[in-house]
Amino acid sequence: MQTKDYVLEFRVYLEDTDAQGIVYYANYLRFFERGRSELLESLGIPMGEVARPDCRLVVYEVRLKFRRPAFLGDRIEVLTSMQHASEYRLTFRQQIRRRGEDEPLVSGEVDIVAIDQQGTLKELPAIFGPARP
Repeated sequence: MQTKDYVLEFRVYLEDTDAQGIVYYANYLRFFERGRSELLESLGIPMGEVARPDCRLVVYEVRLKFRRPAFLGDRIEVLTSMQHASEYRLTFRQQIRRRGEDEPLVSGEVDIVAIDQQGTLKELPAIFGPARP
């Protein structure tokens, strides 16, 4: 399963920024999380389905590149696509940009895996379909 970009738009609020009015770097991870959650919901995969005790989706690896900052009051877009990389891993390619601009402020990839109640790696739920080579 590979998806096209899902776009989530919102405004940068004071709570998202540091004392200089610049988005605090860790908040980009929160924005990416929102984008992944909304993409899954748009595919008909509810959050409850990926947070069951017997099969939780968790972050395995994150790769980020910070290019330019977002500022207080900016309207930003989180673009998210998903690729079923293997039976055990989903890779989300994401970028954040200012609305109306093509250049990303932040870009990255987030690998997600499934674990059971003991934290042991397990195959992804069938809801994600077969992995593509």
